[in-house]
Amino acid sequence: MYAFVDTVNSGIVGTNLPTEAMSYNGVYLENEIDGYRTLSVTGRELMESEVTHTEIDGMDGSYYRYKTTPARTITVKYQLRARGSREYREAYNKMNKLLSGEQVKVIFNDESDKYFIGTKTSNTQVDGGSNNVIGEIEIYCSDPRKYSTTEKEFTATDGVLNIVNEGTVPVSIDYDVQTTSETGYIGLVSEEGIMQYGKVEELDGESYEKSEWLASIKDFYNCNDDIGGTDVMHPSYGTNGTLIEHTWFGNKFIGLGSAGTKKGNANGGLRTLVLPADSSGDTSGAKNFYCWFHLCFYAGLMGQTGEMCINFLTADDKLICGCNWYKTDAIGNTGHYEILANGKVLKNWEFTTSHLQAQNPFYYKWGSCDVLKEGANIRFFFWARYYNFYIPEIENMKCAKIQIAVKQWGDRGGNKFMSMIGFDVIDFEKMNVEKWKDIPNRYPNGTNITIDGKSSHVYVNGMARPEDEVLGTQYFKAPVGTSEVKVTCSEWTKSQPIVKAKIREAWL
Repeated sequence: MYAFVDTVNSGIVGTNLPTEAMSYNGVYLENEIDGYRTLSVTGRELMESEVTHTEIDGMDGSYYRYKTTPARTITVKYQLRARGSREYREAYNKMNKLLSGEQVKVIFNDESDKYFIGTKTSNTQVDGGSNNVIGEIEIYCSDPRKYSTTEKEFTATDGVLNIVNEGTVPVSIDYDVQTTSETGYIGLVSEEGIMQYGKVEELDGESYEKSEWLASIKDFYNCNDDIGGTDVMHPSYGTNGTLIEHTWFGNKFIGLGSAGTKKGNANGGLRTLVLPADSSGDTSGAKNFYCWFHLCFYAGLMGQTGEMCINFLTADDKLICGCNWYKTDAIGNTGHYEILANGKVLKNWEFTTSHLQAQNPFYYKWGSCDVLKEGANIRFFFWARYYNFYIPEIENMKCAKIQIAVKQWGDRGGNKFMSMIGFDVIDFEKMNVEKWKDIPNRYPNGTNITIDGKSSHVYVNGMARPEDEVLGTQYFKAPVGTSEVKVTCSEWTKSQPIVKAKIREAWL
């Protein structure tokens, strides 16, 4: 089954536009320039092909190898009529501005459901001494294809995607996979190729016990406030406040409730979670572990301040590692993210605590972060990059407790406190193996796997995971017509994932 998803703004089609009127970068020139009118358009029809062949001595003809389609040039013939010389010059000034964009969407009124990607390159010289001229504009399309302004979406039924491509050329496919139970492997199989992610060989249903999820955000909601306890990362800060549940755009976050008694530079709430025993009954903690968390650290007003952290502790309260977010800028909008291990700051980054993804990596829509410890090796994530460190002192330290703390800076409560800071996901995994790639059950229930067919990239819960791609994976395209893609996963998976695919049809 499939549905149409409108993802491209094709512009507003005026009622008096010519049949072949051109929208360039979302604007029809007729709607913006008085006296401008499209007369005709050429270059949108059949494309020639360039054939590569090899001539062989003693053989008639030649050996055919392949064909390619060259770039396309679209010529727009137009008429411009102005009331006077001033209006004439103003019209051309406006035309130059409207056509200045590069690699923009180009749409024609008689085919408003499709677009080219083009750049205006040249034009004819019009006759001088007249305010009524006819000229031509050339649009260069390095990609000769035209694309649908809408994407088609398909949902798998009984593990099969039936993809219908009604264009004239094969197109890339994007996938969205949502697991409904644990699995260690996802495969997408077609006559065009095979795409595989995870570990194919770890299909034994029992092997997943090598790695166990010991804590989630629910455990922190059920944990009491550690009133008067010690935030090991910041022992001089106050912890007489509380943490509570907040709802932000439909998402639940655990954040600051009350700040409590002022102490040191910051004061607020603290919760300390003692990790439960694993399936073998071991309560000593995790020497090797992985923790993925999702958070929001956002200031809706300039000068708001606040602080939050997550600490990974030994049973005797030594700081193995941790992450800290703070904003002490009481005038502007600069926040900090720092990572620590063995009680020392490893790196500190500045970012802008706005709602823009280009400025703030920790807004509620995309605030993913993680920590991986394997013996003395530790890895942190920040803004689409991983940072690896080797710290011998932490090699045998075991994580037995996790702390989260959210605090206000000094007396700066109310509108002076951050608009929203807190966690909505904390998933802690104990690893009983030395290598990350050997972990089964890498895709727990609720994991979101997205695959960008055009760039050939795979993401897990919004984070790039190229290491999950199995050697030999082929990012195949949807051929013209109807094709079938079968979804496979580990044999012991209890329920099939929800799989959707999207394509944008293209034509020559």
